[in-house]
Amino acid sequence: GITDYQLTERLRREFDKSRCISVNEEKEKESQQILLNSLEDRDNSIRAIFAVQKLNEGWDVLNLFDIVRCYTARDSKRNMPGKTTIAEAQLIGRGARYFPFISGESNNRYQRKYDKNLEHEMRVLEELHYHSVSDSRYISELRTALIEEGMMDEREVIKSLELKDDFKQTDFYKTGLIYLNERIGNDYVNIRSFNDMGIKKKNFEYTLASGRGMTDALLTGNGNTRKISEAGRQDIKVKKMPKHIVRNAIARNQFFTFKNIKRYFPHVLSMQQFLDSNDYLGGLEITFQGLSQDLFKMTNRVQLDGLLGLLAEIETELKKNATDYIGTEEFKTNKVSAVFTDMTLKLTHGSERADGDEQFVMDKDWYVFNANYGTSEEKAFVRMLERQMAALKAKYDGIYVLRNEKHFKIYSFSDGQAFEPDFVLFLREKNGNLLTYQIFIEPKGKHLKEYDRWKQEFLKEVTDKFRDKIIEFKTQSRTQRYRLVGVPFYNNEDENRFRQSLFDVVAD
Repeated sequence: GITDYQLTERLRREFDKSRCISVNEEKEKESQQILLNSLEDRDNSIRAIFAVQKLNEGWDVLNLFDIVRCYTARDSKRNMPGKTTIAEAQLIGRGARYFPFISGESNNRYQRKYDKNLEHEMRVLEELHYHSVSDSRYISELRTALIEEGMMDEREVIKSLELKDDFKQTDFYKTGLIYLNERIGNDYVNIRSFNDMGIKKKNFEYTLASGRGMTDALLTGNGNTRKISEAGRQDIKVKKMPKHIVRNAIARNQFFTFKNIKRYFPHVLSMQQFLDSNDYLGGLEITFQGLSQDLFKMTNRVQLDGLLGLLAEIETELKKNATDYIGTEEFKTNKVSAVFTDMTLKLTHGSERADGDEQFVMDKDWYVFNANYGTSEEKAFVRMLERQMAALKAKYDGIYVLRNEKHFKIYSFSDGQAFEPDFVLFLREKNGNLLTYQIFIEPKGKHLKEYDRWKQEFLKEVTDKFRDKIIEFKTQSRTQRYRLVGVPFYNNEDENRFRQSLFDVVAD
């Protein structure tokens, strides 16, 4: 961290007069336009802009985070926003354009990341602050103008999601663990062939161009047919083609530099290995189709064109299947008390999520939050689980259901795609061996099951990986033992299947 003095000095330095600009001087208009239109450049030192009706039409900037209204005049009539207020709302709209960035939690540069986690420290990068004097009438008019401009949802409500006080007193909250994996850069170290990247050894087909066409026979005047030419096919392995043609094709495709090849296939030691090995280009064939006489005297140009087509197809497959990230197969310990905290949520008034089902969850000691701001499917899951409590409590104590409102993510092993299971269920066995089941659960409406199939497959991968594996966390006083499980999607219309899947897991 930094001291108050260091912060003050940094602010004073950043907002020095040399780093501020007034756009009201006509004589400096041209030089100012260059600065105003390059505010996002790293070497642009401007930190504050003073303007009077100069930044309206044609001005756009992404890295604007504060607008300060330095005057108090209003031009409203009959409590309706005036022209000045509407212009201010439009200025806010231009300034509120999203500043794209990548975070450790998401590699989608253009997607908002913290709308459901208002307390996250990185949320400041997704906020625009508008400062004015405390004039309730003006603020009301500005709010009306923002709604009319489509920049504010008048139905938005703020809800507080809080951990129950009784839960905070439990041993599980104070010392319990949740195991989560991480997303890391993909070094492709396990890729040793085209097949490992999803490029199957199927022949690429290339049709020879021929002015004579592909007609097999011609109808004569008396109705008889006369053979003109015969079509054929010829398979040629890439490794059997003349080396100078193969290297020419590689040189013409800018994607297949050795640096790029090494990135996706780190075990390739030379370009020659890439060209000749059965695991890579040398293991592929091209099927040339055309007239027999053309195939018999196939030109170098035809082989080159066939290779260029094959390389273009491989490039497309590589880009489609490659991923910059993977999820680690190792799950690391995180304190429950650090992961699950109180949250402030923005919801839509009157929506199914805005109803927190507080009366139902209030007296459930196993449901740790004060509300369930979930979908109808998620609420149905909690009610279903309540009906299974008697059976679960016969074998387990320390039963806790924690709703995941962006508290944590887990990452797909194959491509590092982030997944936020809606719930995690903890069950601790009563037999004294301190084995706790950590079960990831995702309620899902039928209309979304196919779209989110990858999530269900990932949950199955988690179960398969830890089926016969217990994770131990040892301290001086005791050893905590965990088993990680992912169960199939819960669906209200197919409740019995989910219940059976859950009990199949915990009955092992």
